[in-house]
Amino acid sequence: MKRILTLMFAVVLTCAWGGAAAHAQPTSLQQEVNKVLAEYPGGVQTGPGEVTWNDGDVILTLRSEQSSTYGTDASTSVGSCATGYFCGFSSTNLTGSKISFSSCTAPNLVAPLGSPVRSIANARSSGNVLAFNGGSPVLSVSANSFVNTNLTITRIGC
Repeated sequence: MKRILTLMFAVVLTCAWGGAAAHAQPTSLQQEVNKVLAEYPGGVQTGPGEVTWNDGDVILTLRSEQSSTYGTDASTSVGSCATGYFCGFSSTNLTGSKISFSSCTAPNLVAPLGSPVRSIANARSSGNVLAFNGGSPVLSVSANSFVNTNLTITRIGC
């Protein structure tokens, strides 16, 4: 009887540990950065969870689900979107991962964000920012403001 109980205990432990190992582990922030760098050439990791292209014209800031909000400081004019930039966020109300653009003439594709855009901030002092689905504008954001959206957005421009 003691032998059967020992065997049953071993089976239970094996199933518990094996079952836990079978569940998918969350992707680390660095793994996300590595994936972005592999999929979108020309980027440089400039900080934890941050990739930059074109000398800072495009900045991707990835956030884990546990840390999806940003602090604000004097260099930001709309949420965490820095003055002079326009930004797309993966969650509403300027939360989640963020992609920031400073150039109106670049393609400004949001694909590196890795998820749909759910809010857009325009931290420029003047002019509207347009959100596009393909070649068609689907949303306009006034200077120094933001909007939440559930539209399909492929790029942001001005």
